[in-house]
Amino acid sequence: MLIQLSFELFLMELLTSLWHEYFQQGNSALLKPNTILMKIKEAKEITGGLSNPSKMPGRAYSIPASRCNVGSKLAKVKGSVCHGCYALKGMYRFGNVQKALEKRYQSLADVRWVNSMALLISNQSKDFFRWHDSGDLKDISHLRQIVQVCKLTPNTKHWLPTREYKIVEDYIDQHGALPSNLIVRLSAHKVDFAPPSKLAKRLGVQTSSVVTSNDFTCPSSKQGNKCLECRACWNKSVDNVSYSKH
Repeated sequence: MLIQLSFELFLMELLTSLWHEYFQQGNSALLKPNTILMKIKEAKEITGGLSNPSKMPGRAYSIPASRCNVGSKLAKVKGSVCHGCYALKGMYRFGNVQKALEKRYQSLADVRWVNSMALLISNQSKDFFRWHDSGDLKDISHLRQIVQVCKLTPNTKHWLPTREYKIVEDYIDQHGALPSNLIVRLSAHKVDFAPPSKLAKRLGVQTSSVVTSNDFTCPSSKQGNKCLECRACWNKSVDNVSYSKH
């Protein structure tokens, strides 16, 4: 198992190195437009493509909320942030949507996923990107893949909200600090409860919470449920972002 894991890490690092060398030499400009389109089309087929939340300043990536390790349990607990989760109702319940979400989830096992995601983000969401407008981290391997994507897209700010504290903790214990362009926010489990600030500080990440009072910092509820000019979620200097409960 350790030999297999070491080989997988070596392979990801090798692909990262080759990607940087290729694009730093300006080779992307040598690709014909139809070749680029073909590669983007292939990347969409491999990953299931990016989602496009109307509120965000960029694209996102979604997988089934029913697959959440912690979230699927919290969804059954009244008073939790996940109780009544938007990604478990409405249009998310449609068969075609669930099929697309599941395809993205299954695509995580494809060795081409990292490079395909990096290509899509580089072309469709160069400045800001959100991980998991539906769903959450699957396991530590999933986080390793996301880290590799972040390294391949150094000019993009990545926001990853998560309730999978243990996965983040294990990754940092094993591999050290996260890339500077990846902003991880440990999300509070319950409404009107304090976020895990002490753990976040130790890990060098940020937090988020949900409140019923007017003491919230996310302005979207006052501006048509859109980010507009706000980028607090992607800003490491903002220790905690609090959202108004819908």
